[in-house]
Amino acid sequence: MSLQNEMRRTHLANLEHKCKRLRQDITALAKLIAINLDCTLHRPEDLPVAETDSQWDELKAKWADLIAAQEEIKRLEEELK
Repeated sequence: MSLQNEMRRTHLANLEHKCKRLRQDITALAKLIAINLDCTLHRPEDLPVAETDSQWDELKAKWADLIAAQEEIKRLEEELK
């Protein structure tokens, strides 16, 4: 059992690192999207809508990965109790 628990702890540490990286990526994308949609910087007709749309899709994918990783962390923490 201790080998399995060590493997769980290692996986948990990897997931925690992944969550940290995903949070940073999501924060950066959110800031970029906000800048791209700032009408004080761009006229409405000059907004980079297509680019922002793809950034939003990327943000949603990273958010889904973050939620999945958090769920896995909760599961592993329960198993390690």
